Amino acid sequence: MTFRPMTEPWLIWTLAAVLLALVLIFLVRRPMDRGGWVLRALMVLCAVGIVVRPGAGEVATPERVSDLEVLVVVDRTTSMSALDYDGDKSRLDGVRADLAEITRSMSGARFSLMTWGRFTRTELPFSSDTAAFQSVVDTMRREDVFDGAGSKVDAPLEEMTRVLTSAEENRPDRKRVVIFISDGENTVEEGAQESFEEIAGMVDDGIVLGYGTEDGGPMPIEEKEPGGSKIHDPEDYDDALSKLDEENLEMVADQMGVDYQHRTDPGGLDKWAKGVDRHFSDDDEESRAKHELFWIPGILLFGLGLLELWFGLRGFLAARREARAR
Repeated sequence: MTFRPMTEPWLIWTLAAVLLALVLIFLVRRPMDRGGWVLRALMVLCAVGIVVRPGAGEVATPERVSDLEVLVVVDRTTSMSALDYDGDKSRLDGVRADLAEITRSMSGARFSLMTWGRFTRTELPFSSDTAAFQSVVDTMRREDVFDGAGSKVDAPLEEMTRVLTSAEENRPDRKRVVIFISDGENTVEEGAQESFEEIAGMVDDGIVLGYGTEDGGPMPIEEKEPGGSKIHDPEDYDDALSKLDEENLEMVADQMGVDYQHRTDPGGLDKWAKGVDRHFSDDDEESRAKHELFWIPGILLFGLGLLELWFGLRGFLAARREARAR
């Protein structure tokens, strides 16, 4: 952000001239204090120079103001701990790495994190504190194995609608981006999956990120011990496999009017994130600014301040010596 003085330079210089005139009048009346007041007058001039911010030449400065509100919706059902990301890593490991890359690439955006499993909850409301957002992402874990009761991809749709509606009402000037993260797997057969078309009008851009493979991956009983025991299929007692439902995720992306991307290893999302950031940022025009030289009067002011302290200390020591002599 470029600093701009709150008052016009001509007004500041006028005030400085008035102050100097008063100093000169005082010097005529109090010649014994002339040296000290000349020093203070120079300090006033230096302070005025800092406020005016003098400059020389010109340099192009792009105007960039990001106005994005990014709603990140993460599936943290048991299947998201399946070990088929980038070899044998957890899908949630991939989610954490990808969100770190996106956060770094969307400077100035406000992020909100919503997770869903048996329950849907907002982990962090919209905030420009990307460090806090990333901290919540890093500590995000799947729901407990015994908490799950089957899942459907439309589980967070009601809460998403509420959050996006509120954001649209409170900040209509901002653009809203949705990042929807899941493996697309429905394990509940009751009723058809609701359409995400109802929120398409509130989504200016976004992406659906799919994790997992068609072959599927086993799910550890303890998330922190991926090499330990796995969840068993109750029918044959073999390791249960969670498989990516890419067709379902592509349908969700189409309903919201956003892109879809299958995630199998880290990297590459920075290009998408930077593209969205540039698209909704006012960086097409350049303003002209001078090479600022306010640091010169700043250095002079510092030196004059030290000189004033030295004179004051010398006077104090002289006065103390005179007092002792009496």
